[in-house]
Amino acid sequence: MLQIVHITKRYHYQKVLDDISLDLPKTGMIAIVGPSGCGKSTLLHIIGGIDQDFQGDIKWQERSVKKHLSHYSQKHIGFIFQQFHLIMWLSVHQNITMSQFFQRGGGEENLDIDDFQNLKMSSLSLGQRQRIAYLRACYQPSDILLCDEPTGSLDPVHADEVMNLLKEESKRRLVIVVSHDLKLVERYSDEIYTMCDGKIESHQCFRHTPLTQNKIVSRHKKIFPLLRLSWMSLKSHKGRSLQLIFGLTISFLCIIMTLTMSRGLETQIQNYIYSLIPSSCISFQAHNHQSLTLDFVNELQSQPSITRTQLYLQEYEFLGIGFVGERYQDSQVLFIGDDASPYQDIQLDMGQYPQEDHEIIVSLSTAQHLCKDESLSTLLNKKVYAWYQYQNEVKSIAYQVVGITNQTTALDTLYQRENAYIHLLKDVYQFDEKDIQSDLGMIYIHKDYQRSEIIKELKKQYPDYKFLEVGATTTQNISQSMQQVRVVLMIFSGLAILSSLFLIGEVMFLNVIQKKKDFAILICFGARRWHLLKIVLFESLEIVLSAQMICTGLYYQLLSLVNVMSQELLLNNHLTLSFDYELLLFVYSASFLLVFISQLPPLLYVFRLNTIAALKD
Repeated sequence: MLQIVHITKRYHYQKVLDDISLDLPKTGMIAIVGPSGCGKSTLLHIIGGIDQDFQGDIKWQERSVKKHLSHYSQKHIGFIFQQFHLIMWLSVHQNITMSQFFQRGGGEENLDIDDFQNLKMSSLSLGQRQRIAYLRACYQPSDILLCDEPTGSLDPVHADEVMNLLKEESKRRLVIVVSHDLKLVERYSDEIYTMCDGKIESHQCFRHTPLTQNKIVSRHKKIFPLLRLSWMSLKSHKGRSLQLIFGLTISFLCIIMTLTMSRGLETQIQNYIYSLIPSSCISFQAHNHQSLTLDFVNELQSQPSITRTQLYLQEYEFLGIGFVGERYQDSQVLFIGDDASPYQDIQLDMGQYPQEDHEIIVSLSTAQHLCKDESLSTLLNKKVYAWYQYQNEVKSIAYQVVGITNQTTALDTLYQRENAYIHLLKDVYQFDEKDIQSDLGMIYIHKDYQRSEIIKELKKQYPDYKFLEVGATTTQNISQSMQQVRVVLMIFSGLAILSSLFLIGEVMFLNVIQKKKDFAILICFGARRWHLLKIVLFESLEIVLSAQMICTGLYYQLLSLVNVMSQELLLNNHLTLSFDYELLLFVYSASFLLVFISQLPPLLYVFRLNTIAALKD
């Protein structure tokens, strides 16, 4: 069944095993005895597939397994160690059923551990630990059970109990016992191999043990077994894990809040620009700086994409509006920052849209400034005076407020019919509309049209005129400046995350070194290298994910606090920070990518882990 073929092992140019060949049966108890240092444990480790540095071959069912020792060990080998090798951060039950984390099936689960199964591993007695080690080996579905000095730390009474249990176990599978107690193993063993100086000196065969059918219970593996192991490993050093989670949470939160506030500030600036200069606005001028005419304006107005055209009379300065019409007084006039915007897409809070040239509507914020402590409804149908200055002569136009919009504006704003003020000014200053001098006009396009496309069409139709996007250069410059600021912030943010994650990598590297013996034990009971790699990686991801979940909650709460402070303390209703899902996704995705990079050292250490050396620590 199991053949050891010419096994030779060298350690620092010294032969530890010298050309050993064994032909072992399918069942029975086989003892390997000899003085300390003769190579018994080394041979056992080679038979178990955990020591792969040797010359020779191992055959299982007449097939060489030397190139597949990890698979062979996982499927066919179980261990009982002299030092028990229990994992202290697992429970009693989890130590016994350890193999179920990595493979299906198991022995009968009649564990009989009620008297100590709820105790911590550190509080167990020597006898209890020895029983756990035995139950763990019995639970693991293996064809070969390797026992390295299983009675070395026990008194004679308990040693006999263990040997009796192993004798029963040898009826179902092959049990190989390494011991230096020849008298003890002679009473139980079917065969005894005596070693000295790395060689087999003698072989005694007393009896053959017939095969008793081994009952294998088919079970599913534990649900998300590697995640569970990584979580238990994480909890085994709670203080260190909480410190990492706290530090990473602060890093994430500072980065996300900084970027969110930069985006919010840019949005506020852009909104402010749009409130001054709508994004649908196009300026036009003649290339030869000739004066624009109302006829040309009316021709533009006939375009289906244009909702409004407006001429600016640079010589007539608009000073503002007030309720006193007898004489202009600066203290009684409200300056209007915008008096030419279209009102087609503006919703009214009360009143109606202008029907005549002398009718206007005002924005909600402008109405509040005009009414002060009075009700806004008192402003409807009230007469106001718009003051203009032309060549040191100040005169007024009487308007009637017929409506109030439902929006607040950055600048006080009034809306009137297209070029209505020109029609009214001609009566006040006595000029002919054909004689007006204007070098600049504004076009407002329909919301369903693209401004850039309209400009292309207008340039083709009117090559003598220059058409430009109003505010586009300013908006572009601000966007570029904010983009540069964001790049700098992203660089510093990336460095902050990188330092935090590499700190996690360093801590996880120290954690792997600390737990290398535990990982070696897991390998002995069914774990493959990629299982261990996943456990280490999952543990790091759990730290990062925990930090991200906490950060998300704090981010939401902090946004609410900042918005309240900006509105109540700073009296700024325009700066409102919103929950930025895209930013969270970007930062968190980048952090996960960096986690993989930062985990390369600990993962490489696990991949190169020397199982035998780790078990001896």
